[in-house]
Formats: sequence, structure tokens, C-alpha cells
Amino acid sequence: MRLSKTSARSAQGGAAIVMAMLVVMLAATVVSSLFWREHVALRSVENRSALAQTRWIERVVLDWTRVVLRVDGLSSGPVDHLEELWANPIADTRLDESVTGGSKLGDGTRAATLSGQVFDAQGRFNLTNLAAENSARQQAAARKLFESLGLPGQLVEALTVYLRKTRDTVAEGKVVPASELPLLRSADLRAVNGFDEATIRALDPYVILLPTAAATNINTADPLVIAALVEGLDSAGARRFVAQSRRRFTTLGAAQTELGGNLTLNSELLTVSSNYFLVRGLVRYDRVEAQTETLMNRQGNKVNIVWQQRF
Repeated sequence: MRLSKTSARSAQGGAAIVMAMLVVMLAATVVSSLFWREHVALRSVENRSALAQTRWIERVVLDWTRVVLRVDGLSSGPVDHLEELWANPIADTRLDESVTGGSKLGDGTRAATLSGQVFDAQGRFNLTNLAAENSARQQAAARKLFESLGLPGQLVEALTVYLRKTRDTVAEGKVVPASELPLLRSADLRAVNGFDEATIRALDPYVILLPTAAATNINTADPLVIAALVEGLDSAGARRFVAQSRRRFTTLGAAQTELGGNLTLNSELLTVSSNYFLVRGLVRYDRVEAQTETLMNRQGNKVNIVWQQRF
């Protein structure tokens, strides 16, 4: 059956229309893909720029913290408590554009904000003290703390053994290198037998692992930690002590008088000054949110970073 010339022309015209539509669709797909790639590339550049700005803000905050801790050490002397400037938290604060050098990613860019606080790292029980050869008192205090948190006291012995393995020792005049990696943060406790995630979460607010042996500051410690470090003191008595005193003690003797009774404060376990501080901060800039925790060490008029982690 032959098609008429009119039908043939109609068929050819329909095929041309379909072909043209296919070409238009293909062109639209290519152009859309190019626009999408450009959009992704632009977002990637904006995110890297915002991240660089947040890192800059973090450095500024740490420099400011150094100054505050240095001035506090020089002006207040060897006594630290929770009524000092460094202990004041920073609420969610909008930063001036000068902090980001006038940087603006776009018309909808959110202003940079900052929140954070400095904590006395020596307001916690320093688990590093357990590594000392003569740490019987520290071990007894640690067991008391663990048991007050509902944790088995046997964990202290396991932790003590592990911590001692993280140090070089001398045997027959020869240095024997450490057989275990050092523990830096409470999260590292999972390397010790018996320490699971639930145990670490329970301990985290009350313990810390400092690079060196260090006593706990009675002016800043939690009642549970104080109760663990004072023989004969229970948690209820420690809570009363914290609630009834301003805790601006300049000597352990003054704190002991405030506690009353026949309680004795051991200078190997407790102090009224601090050299280690935790700095926690949260910086938001546009779509980037950066949360950091930094351990700082103050020695005289110098304040150095021990470690820093980002979440």
C-alpha cells in the first residue's frame, strides 16, 4: 500500500518535530547538568570559605582564652575558683563582621555566632595519678568515686595496670619502653579491659587524663569527686559543703576548717590552684558548625595547648 504524497509529507514533518523535541530535551538536560555542576562547585567553594572563617574564629578565641588565663594567673595568684573571669560562660553571641574580615558568602549568609566556656580540668579526678608507683591513696579515692557512680571498684586496678604500661620503665639499668599507647581523653578508656561505652559515659563528667600527675582543685570540684578524695566524707556531706561555702579557699587549711569535724585534706590529693583548663566552644558561620574541645596548660605567664579535638 502506497502513501500519498500528502501523507508522506505529514509523516516526515512529524518525524522532524519528534527529532527537534529530542534535540531540545537533550540540550536542556546538558544545560541543566552544567548549571547543577556550577551550583555544586559554588556551594563547595562557599563551604570551604566558611570553614576557613570558623577556623580563624577558633584561633582568635583560643588566643583570647590564653590572655584571660595569663592575666588571671598574674593578678589572682596561685588560687583558682569559679568566681573568676575565666569561669564565665559565653552565651550564643553574634559576632561583628570585623571578626570574619568582612567576609560574606552571599546575600543570605548568616552572621557568625560563638558560644562556649572554660572549665577547670583539675576540678575532676586525674586518672593519670594512678600510674605513680606509690598511688595507694589515689587508688582508694578512685575506687570510692567509681563505686559512688555504680561502677565496680575492680576497674581501678585494671586501669592502674594499663596506665603503668604506658610509661617507660628502668629494669637492671636498662630503659624498657612502654608497651601500651598513652591515654589522652576519657574516650580512650575503651582500650582498657572492662571499660565499655556506658562506663565511660558515667565517668566522663568526673574524671580526666592529664599529661602529668596533678591534684584536684577543691574550689572547683564536683561534690562526688570531693567525697571520693576526702576520707570519711560521704556524698551528702560533700554536697552540703559545696552548697554552704563560696569555695574561694586560699589554703587547704581554710577548706578543712569549713568542712569541720575530724576530716583531713590530703595535699597529695587536693589543692586550691589549677594549671590545666578545658576550653569548649561552638562556632556557627553560614552552613558550617564547628565544635571543639581544647586542653590548655598554664605555667607561669605561658599558656600552651596540650591537645585539641573537633566534633
